[in-house]
Amino acid sequence: MAINFLNKVDFNQNEIDKARLVNEANDAAAGTPVDGQLYYNTTDNVVKVGEGGAWVSISGDITALTQGTYINIDNPTGPIPTINHDLTTRSNTTSTASPASGATFTALDSITTNTTGHVTAVNTKTVTLPPESDTTYTLPVSTGSASDPKSGKITLTGSDGSTDLVTFVGTTGRVEIAGNAGASTITVDLTDNVSIVGKIDVLGSATSSFAGDIDMNNNKLTEVKTGTVATDGVNLGQVEALVAGIGLFKGGYNANTGLTTDLGAGNGSLDGASNIALDQGDFFVVTVAGTAFYTQTLEVGDMIFANTTIAANSTPPISDYTVVIQDANIAGAGSTDGGTAKGVAGFDSASFNVSASGWVQLDAQKNPNGAKQSLNNTAPSTRTESGGVTTFTLNLAAASLFGSGALSENVKVEITEGAAPFETVYACVTRSGTASMAIGFTGSVANDAYQVLLTHI
Repeated sequence: MAINFLNKVDFNQNEIDKARLVNEANDAAAGTPVDGQLYYNTTDNVVKVGEGGAWVSISGDITALTQGTYINIDNPTGPIPTINHDLTTRSNTTSTASPASGATFTALDSITTNTTGHVTAVNTKTVTLPPESDTTYTLPVSTGSASDPKSGKITLTGSDGSTDLVTFVGTTGRVEIAGNAGASTITVDLTDNVSIVGKIDVLGSATSSFAGDIDMNNNKLTEVKTGTVATDGVNLGQVEALVAGIGLFKGGYNANTGLTTDLGAGNGSLDGASNIALDQGDFFVVTVAGTAFYTQTLEVGDMIFANTTIAANSTPPISDYTVVIQDANIAGAGSTDGGTAKGVAGFDSASFNVSASGWVQLDAQKNPNGAKQSLNNTAPSTRTESGGVTTFTLNLAAASLFGSGALSENVKVEITEGAAPFETVYACVTRSGTASMAIGFTGSVANDAYQVLLTHI
């Protein structure tokens, strides 16, 4: 029984291993084809393809090959002809030359080929080198003049008698130039005390090094990166943030009355029009439970922090504070993160593993609606063989599978080999309107050669 594919199969450029065309004795047995359909004719030993509703052989009708120009053929009548290009005899020569100015040499100018790509002619060209007309210069170095001792000079003297003077001049307080006639050198250096007009842009990521102190002459350092280690400099914003974040313990808070305690200036409220003044980071510890703080339920040990500087009598919003719950509340369930109570929770040992340090891991979970069954002749599987097809019939309502009420129409199936590597295979799966499912294989299939993975939907 053939497996029905009701759409095209895309192999994504993978190989079809050990595939076989359907074998038929003649075209009539193969039936009326669609274009592109194939079958193997066992009478004529040819492959045929469907074309325009008829079968056409594609095994070829060439009986011999004939030699042509420059081509020779071994075994031209087959079954495997060998086609070779005629050998070409050629003698290669080499030569060398060192032509001077005005001398000539011969170069290959063009090549002519025939329609088969063979060279039929070449054209050579004689090339004459132009005469030598170079002018050479000497570069003598002289020191600077008496009025300009820090300059260097080079006199360009041409072979034609012409001269040109090139002068290198430094800048006072910046660049120093010194010519040395004896060594024929010009030295470019920075002065001992460099004055730079404008600004300095240091490019690249390398770290610059200063051997002495840096005097800013009462100017600012701008765009200073935030320091990360103890020896780094810091910027103003970093200092301000560190100072602002240093809060103080201000005392206790009675969440029943809504008043602070143990303040040197007396007790006061944290909300409302008569609130006390606080700096960023100041905090209180709840000493009496209650709901006076913005109607929130607070318990002993909870902490209230000021998120920002709060002025007295300013009616601050609750967002100016952060409440830290210190006790271990029982965790709850909710539809959102913000609306769900956080706290102590327990875990079902049937599904979770909790280490001594509190690390929670979910155990590997099985599909409660899944089952595996070997295909054999033992209940809930039965085996029959008829007409070249082996059929295994499963009773899905068996207690070892899905029990009473199971319907084959609601069960997904995957067929695999019964032993390693347990590769997936494809057979014909027939579902009834009951709990019966039939799996058919072409040929004789032994018991336990395959198994099925079942999922009840």
